Amino acid sequence: MWQQKVNDIMKLAGTRRVNGKVSSERTQTLTKEVLYASIRRLHVLGYKIQDPKNLGERHIQVLVKHWWYCQHKKAKTIQNDLSRLRVFCAMLGKPGMVGAVQKYLPDVDPELLKVRSAARTTKSWSGHGIDLVETFRKVDERDPCLGLMLRLELGFGLRREEVLKCNPHVQDYGHYLQVFPGMGKGGRWRNIPIASHAQRDLLDYVKARVSKNKALGWGYSRSGQTASLEQNIRRYENLMTSFGFTKADAGITGHGLRAQFAENHALLLGMIPPTMGGTAGQLDGADSGVVKAKVAQALGHNRVSVTSAYIGSSEPSSAPFPDSDQGILTIQKALRVLDAVALPEVPADRLEDCRLIQEMMACTGLALTADQAHMLFAKHARRHGVEWMSPGLETPLALRTSAEAMLNDFLLC
Repeated sequence: MWQQKVNDIMKLAGTRRVNGKVSSERTQTLTKEVLYASIRRLHVLGYKIQDPKNLGERHIQVLVKHWWYCQHKKAKTIQNDLSRLRVFCAMLGKPGMVGAVQKYLPDVDPELLKVRSAARTTKSWSGHGIDLVETFRKVDERDPCLGLMLRLELGFGLRREEVLKCNPHVQDYGHYLQVFPGMGKGGRWRNIPIASHAQRDLLDYVKARVSKNKALGWGYSRSGQTASLEQNIRRYENLMTSFGFTKADAGITGHGLRAQFAENHALLLGMIPPTMGGTAGQLDGADSGVVKAKVAQALGHNRVSVTSAYIGSSEPSSAPFPDSDQGILTIQKALRVLDAVALPEVPADRLEDCRLIQEMMACTGLALTADQAHMLFAKHARRHGVEWMSPGLETPLALRTSAEAMLNDFLLC
């Protein structure tokens, strides 16, 4: 079988990078996934490769054209897949065989093939109209294990492999969740601050439902055998597809929860992400740099520039008012909409929080009722995957972003 031949080649040469260092388990898994998918696609297209050593340049050309013209893959995805194929071909003793994407698509405008790292629109689930609280409940009914994993992806920005390996009891250090060495991308470790009550609630919820000596990934395959990491990854992906958590079905991916974590973390640190309407003028350059550095660290990246792929890149504001005044105007507009709606009564256990929100907003010159405060802040809490969370210093920004989201919802109705 060609799969076994791929495995043998990877086992023999796949643990070493070009620079001689040992590649991570994640890197090996991703490379193997791309190889499997590529060879299967070639079989469908009539190229019945049985020995991966026979992979040639014409096969690469067929794949790239099919990805672009038939599957409509994005340039970034194609470049990533080519990178994996390039590494594998180097293992076969064919370095340099796999070229750049432009080589295989000479008739395509080069501008369309450029990869732009900065996100222009939100990748978050909430930004695509998904109610996370209800979604988690729906997932729990079918696969509680996946429901727990999705909560930690949102609450702590964990990657797919990190969450499959996560032991929340061991990794919870009170004020932060630690990703141990060898678990993260490139084997890097990091401490993820617990900066909100919502994060603590999500983590405690997960810990209450998993054994102290167990990782979150499925312990056994469907056949009853001890599950490998590769089997867990396939099971995760199959479940995500079956729920419709895909670009094709809902405009999202599992990685979108990590992007939403980045947005939420930026809000908690006092900055509205560009993907949520934040502009360059809201913070001075130094403060903005500090926030982005902290977001990057929480995500497990050393380069601050990487944050633009998650929260976007700030553009100068075109509004005729200072950014803070624009925020007040946005909230006032939302309040006028709420004035025409019969709002539900504020639950008794949230009244004190709502009064605190009223006091905080009064300091900005904005008056709102307790039920209006409740409506807007509850929307913010659901972004964090919980029905309610205690208000913090981010409250004015939270109400502004909730107001903008609510107004957009009304426009779409």
